[in-house]
Amino acid sequence: MSEEKSNQKNTWTLPVILAVITLITSAVLMLTHELTKDTIERQRLQARLKSLQRLLPEQLVDNDVIADAVTIFEPDALGHRKPKQLYIGRKNGAFSAVAVPVTARNGYSGDIELMVGIKVNGEITDVAIINHKETPGLGDLIERGKSDWLQQFPGRSLDNPVTKNWKVKKDGGRFDQITAATITPRAVVGAIKKALLYEQTLDLKMLKEAVKDDA
Repeated sequence: MSEEKSNQKNTWTLPVILAVITLITSAVLMLTHELTKDTIERQRLQARLKSLQRLLPEQLVDNDVIADAVTIFEPDALGHRKPKQLYIGRKNGAFSAVAVPVTARNGYSGDIELMVGIKVNGEITDVAIINHKETPGLGDLIERGKSDWLQQFPGRSLDNPVTKNWKVKKDGGRFDQITAATITPRAVVGAIKKALLYEQTLDLKMLKEAVKDDA
């Protein structure tokens, strides 16, 4: 009888122990998340500010581009899966440039999120890769700190080269690909082209009103 009671006790004890361990683990994970959430958000903000300084440099803008940002959601035109911030640059009150968020859904390992800075004359100021999961040592060479591949875009526009040549060289276009990683640069070039096309459709008066409404 005592052995039976002992077995029953063991039967109940193990699930209780496992449940307690699970609760403790969950609590630790939640606490860790809360403690690191602010740090991660600060790091993201710092990275965004650094990118914006290149996309909308001070010689082009004198406004607070973060305060003047407007929310857009363009799944068809820009590949967005969720609302994004469009940053508006002004100089002496006049619109001077925008930073357009665009998502390339056809990356090798998934979505590639980037921002394209574009002057009012349609020329690219710079391109920033915001997030991706491309292959280390191959596709990730689109990153600024890992190669100079992005340097071929500043100064370009839909007239330079003409629209039909906004492709990688392997596809008959103007832009270099990355050795053994054509899919990734193909996706990025296509996304930059989408951003340029979108910029041409922007209603600056509408954006001005949107900024006023958000203020």
